[in-house]
Amino acid sequence: MRRFFAGKSILDRIQSSNRLNLYPKRPFCSSTHNKKPTVISSSNNGSSSSPSISNYSEQYKALDNLDFMTAAKILFSGTPNKKKFGLDFHLVQLFFVCLPSLAVYLVAQYARSEMKKMDAELERKKQAEFEAQAKEMELKAAEEKAAAASNPELLEVKERLDKLEITVKEIALESKKQTSDAIRTGPQNNNEQNKQ
Repeated sequence: MRRFFAGKSILDRIQSSNRLNLYPKRPFCSSTHNKKPTVISSSNNGSSSSPSISNYSEQYKALDNLDFMTAAKILFSGTPNKKKFGLDFHLVQLFFVCLPSLAVYLVAQYARSEMKKMDAELERKKQAEFEAQAKEMELKAAEEKAAAASNPELLEVKERLDKLEITVKEIALESKKQTSDAIRTGPQNNNEQNKQ
């Protein structure tokens, strides 16, 4: 503890001594006594300075007579040394942030194109199968016609079978109707017979 206080007293002596004052004390902000901005002066009557800098110095000289129009010109005028657009760190960050989603999007687009190719190929295969089946059916129909044309008795038998099939279906429908009518009227007839 003693050493701490001894060190503090030494530092106080160093700061108070004038001969070790290597860095003069400066205020952090400009003095409030001088409200006029500093004017940049050039040794060659403005030949070495750019026209925009001289324009700024003239504008700052005119601050004493400041009105609305000059204030608007100062506000909307560009800086004397406009920085040209360069590669900014934020743009690099944005690029790296967008890379994963861009990669996912590109993979999805590639997969979609592959799926379309596969669907088109599958559709072609189905179309080829359908055409092959249609050709087979046409060949079978042509063979049946040729067989029927060569054998007229077979054709007559087929026609008779079709007619018989139709009549059998009609008979089956009539019998179903009669049985359903009998079932419906059956309990009523039994009631009438019981009453007599």
